[in-house]
Amino acid sequence: MTKPLSWFIFLLLQCMVYSGVAQEVHLIPQIGVNLGTYNFDKTLNNTSQQRLAPGLTAGVGFNIAFSSSRDFILQPEINYSMRNSITDFISTGQTTDPATTIRQKTQLHYIDIPLLARFDFGVSTRYYINVGPSISYAFAGRESYESSTIANFDNISRKADFNEKFNRIDWGVWLGGGVEIPVNDSFLLLDGRYGIGMRDLYKNMSIPGAGSEETAIGNDGRSRLFHITVGYALPL
Repeated sequence: MTKPLSWFIFLLLQCMVYSGVAQEVHLIPQIGVNLGTYNFDKTLNNTSQQRLAPGLTAGVGFNIAFSSSRDFILQPEINYSMRNSITDFISTGQTTDPATTIRQKTQLHYIDIPLLARFDFGVSTRYYINVGPSISYAFAGRESYESSTIANFDNISRKADFNEKFNRIDWGVWLGGGVEIPVNDSFLLLDGRYGIGMRDLYKNMSIPGAGSEETAIGNDGRSRLFHITVGYALPL
């Protein structure tokens, strides 16, 4: 078991222990959108162009407050996350030359389990910031490659290969904030976050070319997500 996964399980168990002394617990169904890219720091900064691609997210959170003032809250969640990306690879390294562009589209389906610490302020309508680690598991996905500018390029659409190409497990950090609006005896939440993946997306990365040619790139591509959701709290 990797160290990040071990630490995350330890923190989650601690959260379950602390929930036994909580003053208030709410269940929060939530739904929203991701806007995702991949950060190619190591190998592809000069040979790729990223485009934001929207995807769906939905899940539930457990809002655990330890005082009636609700100043500090622990919020473990389990969410489905569709992470889409569009990357234009410039095979010659000339970002101004559109004649050699290959467009890759990926759609990966994840289960995300973040564990957030939330710090609240305000009286009736409340505002908060949150931060915490997350672990993610990719259970399915597809990728495609297309080019209208390269002769003899065969467009490709295939299932994501988690044995040889993609890593299933990702871990990272979420940070963000939102607003909590009272509704009757409960509240509505509008939440915005930025997620920073810390594990490479790829085990091995290669870009197909004309015919059967492929160009090896290396393992790279770390997830970057803007995450916007609406949730409604149900008291337990």
